[in-house]
Amino acid sequence: MYTQKYYYILLIVFSISASSCRKYVELEPQGKIIPSTVNDYQLLLNNSGVFNLSYGSVDYPTDDIALLNDDFINSFDVRSLQIYKWADLFYQANEDDPEWNLFYKQVYNANVAIQGLPEAKSGDANLKTQLIAEAKVHRAYAYLCLVNLYAKEYHASSAATDLGVPLLTEPGYTQSLKRATVKAVYDLILSDLNAGVETLPSLSTSKTAPSKSAAYALLARTYLYMGEYQKALDNANLSLGIQSALFNLNPYVNMGAGSGYPDGFFLPTSQDNPEVIWMKASSDGGGNFPLSDELITLLGTKDLRTHFFTYYVGPDGDPIGIFNYPGTYHTYFAPFETVPGSTQIGPTVPEMMLIKAECLARTQKGQAGLTVVNELRKFRFKPAEYTSLTAANDDAALLLILQERRRELFCKGFRLFDLKRFNTDPKLAKTITHPLKTQQLTLVPGSNRYVYPIPTKVINANQEIDQNPR
Repeated sequence: MYTQKYYYILLIVFSISASSCRKYVELEPQGKIIPSTVNDYQLLLNNSGVFNLSYGSVDYPTDDIALLNDDFINSFDVRSLQIYKWADLFYQANEDDPEWNLFYKQVYNANVAIQGLPEAKSGDANLKTQLIAEAKVHRAYAYLCLVNLYAKEYHASSAATDLGVPLLTEPGYTQSLKRATVKAVYDLILSDLNAGVETLPSLSTSKTAPSKSAAYALLARTYLYMGEYQKALDNANLSLGIQSALFNLNPYVNMGAGSGYPDGFFLPTSQDNPEVIWMKASSDGGGNFPLSDELITLLGTKDLRTHFFTYYVGPDGDPIGIFNYPGTYHTYFAPFETVPGSTQIGPTVPEMMLIKAECLARTQKGQAGLTVVNELRKFRFKPAEYTSLTAANDDAALLLILQERRRELFCKGFRLFDLKRFNTDPKLAKTITHPLKTQQLTLVPGSNRYVYPIPTKVINANQEIDQNPR
């Protein structure tokens, strides 16, 4: 019989529906079928409804979003507004945190596969090994999201003592739920990803499945968040050595002429986008995010990302009827959908190029970093409107590269984590201001409110889990 203590940390429901509609529940006492064959575990790991979702709220607390319109504010759900306000708590004591639950569900199911596959019946040994590696990459992704949402950013000087998140490495119910250190969480992430690069094929037949390219990409992202710039650069290069194609936006300009819809409607899906390394869909279905004036100014009017990925609503509302809130604002328009209305926020070729460029600049190779960024920018402007970025020194080059990172990745779930890691650098740290009706809310560098509160429901059920300071 389940104890309440583990009931909430490992989710209220663990059942998984595979594409064949055969259902697996990992816990035998419920009287359901548990995975036993290699095929069973493959179906479990192929469940995109579990493994290919990611966070959906992390743009709300950033400087990319500004609620300038009262109708938009009034339409916001309570949770999103609490996150936008950097509130003490985001959820009431009886409410679930969907992001906490999602990632621990992924961890649990990955652990089921990692523990059960070695003894699984009627399956090829090589496939067993590959599926264990896939499960480890899934687990690494979930923990990378969890530790960056619910813990402080990685600092080498304090990671061994900073509280991370509960670290569960098996599906049983005897594990401690005390928060592991940030370092311990990152150590597991790196171990899991290195297992992936040793075993997985260079590319997968579907972009929903982990690959060697995806594992290298997540290693690059992880080392970037750790401030290990040479290792981040090395792994970005390894990922780009497998997959480096860029998508040219130019042929899609005016694709929607006469249809009544923006050109962004006609872009291919993530599965058909050569830039996508691993598909991850935003769990809230993408964003009708109202964009800040600062971001719109940074993007500029000639950038094709402005053309395709933002949508302007005038003072009389939206004549096409895509968005329902009158007033004047720009909103985010989800590109390259993973599922209808969702944003693709998994690793991509542009992200790897931007990591490479940033790490070059941070290792005194700023001009080489700008060369990488300029190769990306050629695909983001009409040829007649493209100009190369230039800088006088490495510091200036780094600032230009980070601006380009913001342009390319806006509303794709990166900005909050970037702001957190920039906070200790006086040249990059900033105070964020969020307008809210008559108020001007501010978030100063290093504030505890950059870190999500752990859901009250989880803490009430598991007293050994400490809450984040606010």
